[in-house]
Amino acid sequence: MEEKELKYEEVFGELEKLVEKIEDPARDLASLRADIEKALGMIKWCRDYVRGNAGEIDKLMKRWQ
Repeated sequence: MEEKELKYEEVFGELEKLVEKIEDPARDLASLRADIEKALGMIKWCRDYVRGNAGEIDKLMKRWQ
């Protein structure tokens, strides 16, 4: 479980850096599309990770009720 949390933190940290890079007004358009696509993939991964963990937490909570 700690490995997943660490990996999530790494992905989220990289996403933050990528967003800063995308928001740079001096950015060239040629590589912007690739970075946006990469960011969208990272956002999807983070959402899936959070949703998956929420489901697991719900299952655990139901066991203890």
